[in-house]
Amino acid sequence: MASAPAQPIGDSGTGQASSGLEAQLARTHPARNAIEVARNATVLVKTSWGFGSGFIVDEDCHVITNRHVVESDGARVAARVTQDAQGQAGIASARQRLLLAISQAQRVRRALETQPGTNLEEALAHLSERVDEAISDRVEESARTGFAAILVDGTEYDGLHAEFADHADLALFQLPASHCPHVVVGSSTGIALGERLYTIGNPSGLTYTVTSGVFSGERRQGEQRLLQTDAPINPGNSGGPLLEQDGEVIGINTLVLRGTEGIGFAIPIETAYSEFIELGGARSDSDD
Repeated sequence: MASAPAQPIGDSGTGQASSGLEAQLARTHPARNAIEVARNATVLVKTSWGFGSGFIVDEDCHVITNRHVVESDGARVAARVTQDAQGQAGIASARQRLLLAISQAQRVRRALETQPGTNLEEALAHLSERVDEAISDRVEESARTGFAAILVDGTEYDGLHAEFADHADLALFQLPASHCPHVVVGSSTGIALGERLYTIGNPSGLTYTVTSGVFSGERRQGEQRLLQTDAPINPGNSGGPLLEQDGEVIGINTLVLRGTEGIGFAIPIETAYSEFIELGGARSDSDD
C-alpha cells in the first residue's frame, strides 16, 4: 500500500505522459485524480454474447479480466447466461412473444383452413434448449474470431484471444499497442474493515462507471480467498478493478451474492500474479 497518492501514469513531475497509447489517452482524457488514472487503464471487453471489463497492469499492455467474461466454452457460457436473472428475463420475454405469435397463427389458421399449421407450441416447449444452442453457437464462433477491447477514448482492438488461469476465474490478454497506461498494483492484505474502495466497469452498457463502497471482510470459496465489498458490482463490472482511494488495484471484481444487495466479491490481485508468469511473478499470495 503506497504511502503517497498515485500520480497520473507516465507523470514525471511535468504532468505529461511519455508516449504511445499512454500519451494518446493523456491528450484525450487527462486524469485529474488517481481514480481517473485507473479509468484510463480500464477497458470495455466486448464479446458476441455480452460485455465485461478488464484493466491494463503494465506498460507492455497486459490486461487482466475474468475468465467468465471471455470464456470460449459455449456450453458453459450458455448455462451461465440462461441461469442468471437477466438471461431468465430474456427467455420469459421471448416466451411471451411466442405465445402471442401462437395466438395470432391460430386465428389465421382458422381463417385459412387449407393452409398447413405451424407447430409453434412445440417451438415454445423447446425454447430453453434453442436459447442454449444459439448462445453456444455464438460463443464457439467468438472463440474462432476473438473478442474486442475498447478504451475510454473509443479505440478498439478486435480479434483478441486470452489465456485462462488454471485455478481461478481469471484471464489474461495483451493489447497490440505500446506504452500503455496502467494501474498501480497494490496489496490486498492488511486492508482495514470499512476502508473506502472503488470499482470501475461497464454495468448494463454504462461505460466507465465508477462506484464506491467499503471493504466488508475476507471470505473463502474453497481454498480461494475473496475480498468482500458493498461497492456495487453489476453485470458488465466483472473483470474490472477494485481500487483503493489512492488508485492502487487490490482485486478483480468477480461476482455478487444472488438474491442480496451490497454483497460483492473480488479476487485478490496477488492471485493474478501467481497464475500468469507473463506478469513477472513479482507478487504472490501465500493464502491462495
